[in-house]
Amino acid sequence: MPRFRLTPLAAGLALLALAGCIAGPRLVAGLPDEGGWLVLPVQNWAAVERGEPEGVAACLTDECPERLMVSVLRLRGEAAAEVRAVLADPQRLARFIAERDRTDENEERRGIETRIETRPLAVGGLRGFAVTIGAAATGRVAHGATLAREEGREVRLALVVGDDAAAVEAALRQVAEEAF
Repeated sequence: MPRFRLTPLAAGLALLALAGCIAGPRLVAGLPDEGGWLVLPVQNWAAVERGEPEGVAACLTDECPERLMVSVLRLRGEAAAEVRAVLADPQRLARFIAERDRTDENEERRGIETRIETRPLAVGGLRGFAVTIGAAATGRVAHGATLAREEGREVRLALVVGDDAAAVEAALRQVAEEAF
């Protein structure tokens, strides 16, 4: 499996490229209507068997006090099962990344040590976790946090990625209050 760099800018640009042909953006509930938020149009952007995004937005400009990418997703089937397993044991994510790194076919990438820390997170009746992922050699890190709610056979998930752990968690709490 190829290695990728998890940065808010890379995530935002990749999402923008994927959404380029779709019309009708919606702001993620809980985010301000102004202030540099790029809202990605996701109405018809779906992986039907795995789920669909309800809203995706990124704040990457100089107007943003913090660079963030925020999404609310509805997952089903195998994707929901995978999320449930990681929610029950966030260290599963760390083990997955360590195994992916260990078995990478590219020798140069295999030599890069990825550090990952997770911790449980709960807000109201929602459960989730916070994660910090970084390259040991450079010290660069990205922070993420997620909260989820079981809705029948589906899992509804709010995910925030950014440069600052406190800003990530604050944005996640705001979105959780409004979107859930």
